[in-house]
Amino acid sequence: MPRKRRLPDVVTIKMPVLTQPRDVFEVVFESEEARKMAEEIVEYIKKNGRMGWDEYKELFPPEKHYLYFRVIKRLEALGFISRGAYHTYILSKKFSDRMEYLGKLWLFKMGKVEEIW
Repeated sequence: MPRKRRLPDVVTIKMPVLTQPRDVFEVVFESEEARKMAEEIVEYIKKNGRMGWDEYKELFPPEKHYLYFRVIKRLEALGFISRGAYHTYILSKKFSDRMEYLGKLWLFKMGKVEEIW
């Protein structure tokens, strides 16, 4: 019986402080190869509406499958994608909701409550 996939409780991302990031995946993934793979996954889901659990075999060569699982796990943990029906992946806006909430917390901390609502 297959074991249940576990997502990490915490995912660390490095925020650049001297320059603005050009791409969101630049902040999330450290390697260029993982960034490109994440971009391909998101483009595939945008084009087809969803990505099946075994469609990675058609997209990526067998030697890249280990990286695929790392990338997909991180994308799902951060909220860029989520599970749809029948173990498919769909795009999610959970990440942007979390960042919006974090921004509101910071405005509250600064005392600019009128800008929150």
